[in-house]
Amino acid sequence: MDISKIKNIFLQIFFDILVFFSAFVLSFYLRGQISLAGLSGLPAEYSNYVIEYTVIIIVVKLVIFTVFGMYKKIWKYASLREFIVIVEALALSAAIMVFVFYIFEAPYFPKSILIIDFLLTLIMIVGSRFSARLFNELKFGNIYTRKKRALIIGAGDAGEMIAREMIRQKNSEYIPVGFLDDDKSKIGQQIHGVKVYGKTIDIKAFIKKLSIDEVVIAMPSASGETRKQIAFNAREAGAVCKTLPSLYEIIDGRAHLYQVRDIQIEDILGRKPVKLDYSKIFSELKGKSIVVTGAGGSIGSEICRQIIKFKPSELILVDHSENSVFLIEQELVREYNYTTAIPIVTDIRDKISMRGVFKKYKPEIIFHAAAYKHVPLMQLNPEAALQNNFVGTKLLAKLAAKHGVRKFVMLSTDKAVNPNNIMGVSKALSEKYLQGIAKERNTAYIIVRFGNVLGSQGSVVPIFKSQIERGGPVMVTHPKMKRFFMTISEASQLVIQSSVMGKGGEIYVLDMGEPINILDLAKNMIRLYGLIPDKDIKINYLGVRRGEKLNEELVAPDEKLKSTEFSPIFMAQNNGKVNKKEMVNLLFNIEKEIQIYDYKNLFNDIKKIIPNFDEAKMWSKQ
Repeated sequence: MDISKIKNIFLQIFFDILVFFSAFVLSFYLRGQISLAGLSGLPAEYSNYVIEYTVIIIVVKLVIFTVFGMYKKIWKYASLREFIVIVEALALSAAIMVFVFYIFEAPYFPKSILIIDFLLTLIMIVGSRFSARLFNELKFGNIYTRKKRALIIGAGDAGEMIAREMIRQKNSEYIPVGFLDDDKSKIGQQIHGVKVYGKTIDIKAFIKKLSIDEVVIAMPSASGETRKQIAFNAREAGAVCKTLPSLYEIIDGRAHLYQVRDIQIEDILGRKPVKLDYSKIFSELKGKSIVVTGAGGSIGSEICRQIIKFKPSELILVDHSENSVFLIEQELVREYNYTTAIPIVTDIRDKISMRGVFKKYKPEIIFHAAAYKHVPLMQLNPEAALQNNFVGTKLLAKLAAKHGVRKFVMLSTDKAVNPNNIMGVSKALSEKYLQGIAKERNTAYIIVRFGNVLGSQGSVVPIFKSQIERGGPVMVTHPKMKRFFMTISEASQLVIQSSVMGKGGEIYVLDMGEPINILDLAKNMIRLYGLIPDKDIKINYLGVRRGEKLNEELVAPDEKLKSTEFSPIFMAQNNGKVNKKEMVNLLFNIEKEIQIYDYKNLFNDIKKIIPNFDEAKMWSKQ
């Protein structure tokens, strides 16, 4: 306990001793036992008795007040509950004094003294204690006129910050009613006058007991499994469940009430957060001119949000969608006060436009996130997939080397491994090209490969969400289909970490954990809405679409994973010998064949790189 807390407790005890003394002496005066002259006019024997009684009264009340925890409370948050505690403490004190004074037949002690003393002490103690709350409410508003009774899960730093803001913010819609925490040492304690009632396993009982409207998970480091159990139990008990973002989203470790949001599927599927090497990232990005292609997309925009925390000199936002790049630029200005974001509306295949960007802004680092990614759509538009994903990447890579870019980081996908669709082929060709040049002039080319990103535009999560909100059915492709998933913020931060590690030519593979069954994903999303799968919301099956696999892979048969100094990131090393010069020449031919629509030679050359390429299955045109 710190010195200030000890000092406050002693001050309260000293004040209470004055109250107990004053109330007891005043009781004798009102009863007519003593005069205004005090004890001096009374017989010495009577005076000695009164002094003894006063000491007994003070000691008894101090002991009872300590037992009732009167010196552990923060009285500016006092409520009816605290008033009842005061009454109970004084009533027990009076009962003990009845036993002491009347059982032992104390002389010169009228029975009515205890009644008068009880009332006077109650008035003085309540007046003194609740004056703190009165001043607090004049400053911050009355927390008990608000709407939602909140149960905070987690009595750590984040929980304390959230409870404090709930109490102090005048426009807060919450009443913090209690905490739950699995740390036994915290149970029974109080934070800002709010009690830690028990463990999270008993959440249903406490929701009912405390009439909880909303549960707030204030544990940024909690695992997905922990969040899932809390969310499902809260829903079953009839309470809304909200959460603070994960540590991936709260880099500075500060929790604020405005960050509280509805719990999402990303929260219950997320892995345990890892700690990034912020010092190295900061030294790598601070003061640098950085380009992000596809900056308006789901991953590109999140990379922008993460990068600005490391104070680049300027951030060039490149995207072919006017609306998308406008929205992310406005968000960076309004919500993050980052005013040196430069929006560029252009296509990465526009050589003249992109050359102008490189000449004018002289970027040192490029995060290349621009890509066409929808597998079935690219099956119908194979030329577009190759032109954008492969030819566009090749163009940017050449410009990067010519204009002195130090690092070029391309985001790749598990679909580039043993590709079964044209989108995967386009990314595989891009990987091969960047590996072929590895390091050209002073530019290091780095590839980061990962699986599906939860919640990205057009991905399965927002599709399922829309179907559930319409009342179903939820359309699942196949009951055995599995995919690797990672949250947008997690993927973006690990991509940035990879950029610090790479020297040129590496393929980094993010640790995606175990693949997730798509049917289980759909069922968990339905449960998050408080509904029952196949009862409230039907699940129908579409069948596997063209170009899709039941199971994706992160590593090719001729690759092996090697650990790096950063455990969530692996390096994929090729086991065979690859002639990089021949590979680059072959990819040069493929680029030209794409440009002149020489399909016969194109198909033959692609097969030299991707032996299982089957144009009949992978090349579907409208």
